[in-house]
Amino acid sequence: MDQARYAELFRTEAGEHLDALDTTLLDFETEPHDAHVATLFRSMHTVKGMAAAMGYRAVERIAHDLESLLDRVRSGEVGAHDVLVTRLFAGTANLRTAVETAMRSPDEPTERLTTTASSPVDGNRIEIAEIDPLTGFITVAVSEPDSAQPTRLSTATEGCVVHVRLTADCPLKGVRAMLVLARLESLGAVRSTDPPQSRWNDEHFDGVFAVTVLSAASADVIETAARAAGDVARVTVHTLPSKAATNAATNAATNAATNAATNAADPTLTTVRVERKRLDSLLDLVGELVVTRDRLLRIAEESDTSSTRVLTRVAHDTARLISAVQDEVLQARLVPIGQVFERFPRLVRDIARDLGKDVRFVIEGREIELDRSLLDAIGDPLMHLLRNALDHGLEDPETRRAAGKSPTGTLTIRAVRDRAAVVLQVEDDGRGIDRLAILRRAHQHGLVSPGITQITDEDLLQVLAHPGFSTARAVTAISGRGVGVDVVATRVRSLGGTLALETLEGEGSVFSLRVPVTLAIMRALLVVVDGLTYALPAAHVIEALEFDPRLLVPTTDYESITLRDEVLPVLHVRERFHRPRREAESHVVVVEVAGRRTALVVDALIAQLDIVVKPYQAVKGSAQWFSGATVLGDGTPALIVDLGSLT
Repeated sequence: MDQARYAELFRTEAGEHLDALDTTLLDFETEPHDAHVATLFRSMHTVKGMAAAMGYRAVERIAHDLESLLDRVRSGEVGAHDVLVTRLFAGTANLRTAVETAMRSPDEPTERLTTTASSPVDGNRIEIAEIDPLTGFITVAVSEPDSAQPTRLSTATEGCVVHVRLTADCPLKGVRAMLVLARLESLGAVRSTDPPQSRWNDEHFDGVFAVTVLSAASADVIETAARAAGDVARVTVHTLPSKAATNAATNAATNAATNAATNAADPTLTTVRVERKRLDSLLDLVGELVVTRDRLLRIAEESDTSSTRVLTRVAHDTARLISAVQDEVLQARLVPIGQVFERFPRLVRDIARDLGKDVRFVIEGREIELDRSLLDAIGDPLMHLLRNALDHGLEDPETRRAAGKSPTGTLTIRAVRDRAAVVLQVEDDGRGIDRLAILRRAHQHGLVSPGITQITDEDLLQVLAHPGFSTARAVTAISGRGVGVDVVATRVRSLGGTLALETLEGEGSVFSLRVPVTLAIMRALLVVVDGLTYALPAAHVIEALEFDPRLLVPTTDYESITLRDEVLPVLHVRERFHRPRREAESHVVVVEVAGRRTALVVDALIAQLDIVVKPYQAVKGSAQWFSGATVLGDGTPALIVDLGSLT
């Protein structure tokens, strides 16, 4: 089998099952129901089957041993208790590590298992002798099979041929067929398959196969088991007399072909898996089309002859179609943010236990969608904020009781759609941030003038985000190195977003990350400063108007203007870019960043249009005023202004 071809699909599916395992374990820890055990068992069994088909033996063995433990829980031999839950959590963590290691090096051993367990059809009984609660490594003992049991199997069971047809768009058909086979093996002894298993991983394998199995289970039970593997379009069970069961391997090919020819068409699925690199490539092509569209429109509109009027109409039709394709591609890249949020319950649970804190974790806005590239980028910043909240924000139960609070703290992560952006918040009901302690440390580091005795939320965030700043007395595995808020602020800024903080001592804190829905194509206002064109993200632009010097308001600290009874600080972009101020008529662009409005004075306004965002690497040591670059319709480049850094 071509490992490289299917490795990424295995990573994706295994990751989904591992996330489901963590989520179900959290539910099982709170309320140990049989339904949770059944879900855990199914997910573990699926991971085992996928790993076996891919040849990842270490993953297969770990999943097999955990599956065996869950089987004993399911049968009532092992009761649900704290030690069991701890071992299951440790075991799934070890399984995740094994999956990651297998993806890096499939042949690298990742476990220290002492197991000789074999398939259930061998009749062996698997005994869990010991599980290391720290590593999750499981030691198992296998007893000899009951000598009478194979005899009973051969005489008491009936032979049947199970014809299976997978759905037409089933990815990784060979792996899915192995999952079906594993389900059937749990019901009896498999005698043969057609085509042979060795051909299931061929490129031409169409997902149609037959399995001859000796089982006492009814046809309905066998069909249900096969369908439970997923992506199964049709299952037909033919019961055979004992002699026919012996010769079934010879006839299976004919039966499978007949079955395939008579089956009805598969129901069309509504979703398909697409490699991310293909979406990225498609988006790049659409970006180039957008640039070409703008150039075509500009050329067509500059001409005004009878022969070019037809061209203008065609150009507008083409532009409309390109815009529609652009929207569809962007929508195809959007995925629910719940895919990131679901990683965190296990993290919060483990850290809270290590810190001796009782925490209720709440997730809101799972359905809000973000571009796939953004989704990957925000995981680390959110993780840092959650760690900080658990370590610095939430108090231990005794401290909370003494403060008149519930001993259980609440930690909330939420997503909210706001115009062309998404706001992500991490909120805790803990002690809040000690402003005086931050001020004292800021004074020691020279980050704040000694005369300042009070600090706003905005200034507080700037101090916390300073590289290396920390008030922790000791460095732990969770925090204390002064990199948390700094990492968050840097990453969010690189994504064209902003970070804000609200905190109230004794009541808690809220960190808010505002990021665009997509990084690839954005709406921007083009402005001119000192003869050069710059792009301002339209999501932050409130309005634009001509600059009237009569609106200026004299203040002691900075220049301001009055706009509809609101006093706004003025920033001359020319001066910020170290160019002399121009006396000619200018324009004002009012922007809002992190809840604060600023009036930017620019030389001229050009237009508002969609731009394709290109990566931008600033010269080392230069000011970080730009978050990206773009190419305009006439082929000239323009820098995208990072308004968070500029203002």
